[in-house]
Amino acid sequence: MENVMTVVFKEESKTYQALSELKNLRLSEQFTVLEAAIVKKEGGQVQFKDGFSADGAVAGKWITGGLLGSLIGILGGPLGVLLGGSIGSMIGASMAADKLSDDVGMIQATVRQLDEGQLALIAIVQEENMNGLNQVLNPLDPEFMMRRDVNEVSAEVDQAREVERELEKEARERMRSQRLEEFKDKAEDIRDRVREQFDKLKQRF
Repeated sequence: MENVMTVVFKEESKTYQALSELKNLRLSEQFTVLEAAIVKKEGGQVQFKDGFSADGAVAGKWITGGLLGSLIGILGGPLGVLLGGSIGSMIGASMAADKLSDDVGMIQATVRQLDEGQLALIAIVQEENMNGLNQVLNPLDPEFMMRRDVNEVSAEVDQAREVERELEKEARERMRSQRLEEFKDKAEDIRDRVREQFDKLKQRF
């Protein structure tokens, strides 16, 4: 099974310990870790902090592409912030939540699980069953653990991108409409002043 896995620990140090252990055991008999990353919620936004790739690529290179990089990009983008609840009044909030899925997906579960300042470990893994990785991670006392098939997460990322595009389009249209109304209001003010000048002029004669 090829899964995307998100784990949240009670202690920050345990998150980095888990990343280190996955890196050391990434090619074990029970599981293989393709990529893993630590993200942190700061200022209401999910940000990449550390990670590794099994092929040895540095984080700055691989994190910008592929499934894990795309997932982290969504988590740290406007939709991730929206689903995390920090700006629930953002344009299209109800539409975005409904469009993602009736079931809680990886994106929504991750951003909602993270409190401000908290870390999460996200990894792409191949495992025969869940026991191998669970035996490594459970001693570190995780408070949240979630697995989703890579195909499911990939589809969720694509859907999230579509929602972001729609949100951006709606935001542009709202801004354009509001700006037009501002110009109209300004024009009304100018017309009122001109009429007042005409009235004053007429009163003089």
